[in-house]
Amino acid sequence: MIKHPAVLAVVALAVFLASPLAAQQTLTRGGSFSADIAHDGRIAIDLAGDIWIVPAGGGKAVPVTSNLNTAQRPRWSPSGSRIAYQAVSLGVTGLFVYDFATRQSSSISRGGSFDMRPAWHPDGERIVYASDATGEGFDLWEVDLRSGLHWRLSDRPGDETDAAWSSDGGDLVYVHQKDDTWSLILRRRGLPEETLVSTRDRIAGPSWRPDGSLITFFREGNPARSIDMVILSEPRLVRKYASGEEFGLSPISWQDRHRMLYTAGGALWQRLFNSWTSSPLPFEATLQDARSAIPAETLTRRPLPPVDEPPGRLVIRAARLFDGLGGGYQTDRDIVIDGGRITAVEPHADRPGSIVIDMGDLAVLPGYIDTHGNLSGLLSRFGDQAGPMVLAAGVTTLVARHGDAPRLDDLWSGKAMPGPRLLSRDDWPVPDLRSMADATTPGIAVLLQSRQARLARITGPLARRFSEPLSLSGNASAFVLASYENGLPAGIGLHAEFLALDAAGLTPEEAIKGAGVNAAAALKLDPLLGRIAVGAAADLVFVDGDPLTNVRDALEIVAVVRNGRFFSVSGLIDRLAPAASVE
Repeated sequence: MIKHPAVLAVVALAVFLASPLAAQQTLTRGGSFSADIAHDGRIAIDLAGDIWIVPAGGGKAVPVTSNLNTAQRPRWSPSGSRIAYQAVSLGVTGLFVYDFATRQSSSISRGGSFDMRPAWHPDGERIVYASDATGEGFDLWEVDLRSGLHWRLSDRPGDETDAAWSSDGGDLVYVHQKDDTWSLILRRRGLPEETLVSTRDRIAGPSWRPDGSLITFFREGNPARSIDMVILSEPRLVRKYASGEEFGLSPISWQDRHRMLYTAGGALWQRLFNSWTSSPLPFEATLQDARSAIPAETLTRRPLPPVDEPPGRLVIRAARLFDGLGGGYQTDRDIVIDGGRITAVEPHADRPGSIVIDMGDLAVLPGYIDTHGNLSGLLSRFGDQAGPMVLAAGVTTLVARHGDAPRLDDLWSGKAMPGPRLLSRDDWPVPDLRSMADATTPGIAVLLQSRQARLARITGPLARRFSEPLSLSGNASAFVLASYENGLPAGIGLHAEFLALDAAGLTPEEAIKGAGVNAAAALKLDPLLGRIAVGAAADLVFVDGDPLTNVRDALEIVAVVRNGRFFSVSGLIDRLAPAASVE
């Protein structure tokens, strides 16, 4: 699948900015956002994960949803009394309808499948949408809001998305993608389907002119996007309508047959169809930062109490060391560990009276941190032995919700049954985290065949949560990894997130920082975690490969140091009961 900056609004769900925002922030631009105009000129937009209403003609936007963090693609009902949108609930993207009369949103999805991109039928009681309910790609479905009945409208190989009804409700247009071919398909009442456009350029966002004379759509051409149109004459005519702008990919919204609205370059633009130019429609939205209500004392760094730290000195001799902060590898360093803390990082030297472990040419990294992992399934199947399983994947600190966390943290900090440092999600919350990996993540099938995945007995395919692999752009310095929502167990779930970030365009170093210094900062545990430095916890990962060049090598783990104790991965597996081990 092709990756596009237009998916940035979805990707923002996977981001946590480690530095707190101000109590208020006023936005006058929306990044890659969607907009839809009602017949009376009000405009619905998705901004910062919620749905907002901009007055006719522009001005101060007012939110109609609160702290959803994931709302997208708002669409007005024909009467202007309701708005359909998509949002993530319980880790799954579904559809919702906001009713202005009740000021409440209600789910219209059946649950479990990935439903997206709603569009109203002109009768105001039906919504067409794309869903992967069959698990074999996106098909078009429709739901009757009065009865709650759903039925499938399409069943082609590949994906069918971006459906839109004509204003009289007689004809349907949609986008079909199979392999590298994108097609614009017209379904007229009582007639065979007609392919209006077929191309290797990505196409998206078809929209009917209200008089039914033409259909506009976006084309991802070379070198830039354009608005194209199909004039529904005989024969059909395909023409370029506009170019030279950073168009969003949500459908053009028509207020009437002359006036149209679209997004480009993070702004709203209005245009008369027969005009050569567009004019901006200004708006502003004031965001309230929920984190500003956190007491000031909780914003300071938190202590990390020692738990069962071993006596004596251990020296790790590393030919290649990534300290977690940046700048690539340091070479020929000794990591001196006293108890459970690092007390020196120095050039190689004689260390009489110390236990010295020479790691040869293995890469040494800070232990991985998962700021929200799924531990319940592993504990229910393997009990306390879940600790060595997670540790074998290099996760040395895990935040999870479990009532037995204090006992497990104490147990897994010792020698007999080692595991990750376990922090309770209730005591160590990190807000606004979303996972990015799903069934479309490149390399996920290979990951699920790895030794660590087979050890955890992962069964069944990973769910599809996004319409295509996500794309990221801009400053990645604040990305924080959390694996809970991708559905995989702790340990292997973090490596799925590495793959997703790699596919989204981050460098391996940026991805690793997301499970290192950025995660430690989000937990307010820097500089104690996420780095190899004096005073930091002695949590290390030894990798046979070059993870700063290829993040997939981050799973090629030979050994770990946890709480100042050295464990080989083969030794961790040997600690497991035979029923839990793999060949």
